[in-house]
Amino acid sequence: MNVPPLPWDGPKTATRLVAGDGASLGAISGRDQPAADWICVAAARNILIIDDNDRHLDILSSILASVGHDTETCGSGAEALRRLESRHFDVVLLDLVMPEINGVVVAHEMRRDGLNRDTPIIICTANMTIASRQLGDLAGVVDIISKPIDTAALVLAVSRAPVRPRQQRSTPTDHPLV
Repeated sequence: MNVPPLPWDGPKTATRLVAGDGASLGAISGRDQPAADWICVAAARNILIIDDNDRHLDILSSILASVGHDTETCGSGAEALRRLESRHFDVVLLDLVMPEINGVVVAHEMRRDGLNRDTPIIICTANMTIASRQLGDLAGVVDIISKPIDTAALVLAVSRAPVRPRQQRSTPTDHPLV
């Protein structure tokens, strides 16, 4: 992974750090830098990304992997539900509009019972109004991010997602000798 120079390694003239949407995040270094280049991940998360668009899966996975997270991708709601039954994830990044089983159904099924019933959900959608109306009161939705994705907003949303205490993350299947 390429690591950008630190602000004090470059020229001493101040310009600005820019978010994915071009908004300035403050004077940092001698040149404009994408905000994701400056974000440090305190703890790598195991993230399941669910979207029916392969391009979106690649982009989201690349962004999160570039800042140190482990990612897995699913191209459908049905595939996601199977994966959620068999493995714990620290965060689920979920598209709402998918054929057959949509994101709303996936989110509700996650909350029933199983390894990921308490896993934080971040919604990625092109329609913020529908997302807010349908999922605003669903437990565990910690953020809703609009498409097209702002890289800095995505990375910050994942970093802000609550982390379950270590004893809640382990299950008997994780440690068969215990």
